[in-house]
Amino acid sequence: MKNYIKDLKVNGVVILPKIFSTIDIKKAQENLWEVIQGNYETGIEPENRFWNVGDDPTNIIKIDKPHLCNSVLFNLITNKSFGSYLAKVTNSKTIQIWHSQAVWKPAGGGKKGNAGWHRDAQYWPFWSSKGLYTAWIALSDVKINSGPVQFILQSNSWKILDKLDFFDKRIIDQEKIIKKHHRNIKIICSTLNKGQFSVHDALTYHSSGPNKSTEPRIGLVVHFRNENSKRKKTSKEYLRYLEQLKDYSRCPIIYNA
Repeated sequence: MKNYIKDLKVNGVVILPKIFSTIDIKKAQENLWEVIQGNYETGIEPENRFWNVGDDPTNIIKIDKPHLCNSVLFNLITNKSFGSYLAKVTNSKTIQIWHSQAVWKPAGGGKKGNAGWHRDAQYWPFWSSKGLYTAWIALSDVKINSGPVQFILQSNSWKILDKLDFFDKRIIDQEKIIKKHHRNIKIICSTLNKGQFSVHDALTYHSSGPNKSTEPRIGLVVHFRNENSKRKKTSKEYLRYLEQLKDYSRCPIIYNA
């Protein structure tokens, strides 16, 4: 575990062992598909949908807070072993999930399945940079040809780079921007078996390319914070959003020492 803690701190990312059972992962995948199809078992809609039934089936499917819509997904991300593991790896006393995302990358979508280089923190102006992490749970086997998430090692110590964005699918053009500032970058691809997960710092740059396999690449993304996270002064819009932190049915605390 000490190596995991050190790797996360230095490299900004760590690949962790399988902790979720094959049965639980299969159920989660099936129930996630129900959410994608607009079937909400809890009766609660997701926070946002960036893909709807009838849209281009080769486009990447992204849905915010799918755990609100389905108890199987909620139970998966609030698993006690998961919370304990996150706390140990990040050396935390408290772990709170404040956001989640479903990311379903269809096979054969080509560049439509790309996710551009970005760091999560650039989308969170209401948080300071410390104490914020993301876990990526594999609900399918993620191989090198599946379009796995790729991370730039030690980029968590970089200054922010302009003109990089998740929704910009021109990854090669983005890499030219990166190499103007950092020549000798080292990239690791997060190939995972079902039930494995990765954890990365909110400041770590990452992206993913096309899914060239014959199966969809399916992930459940969990954004979490520890006791070191601090809210920044922000607009009323974001303040209303952050009020959700008091609602543990939406933003559950999954570890508390």
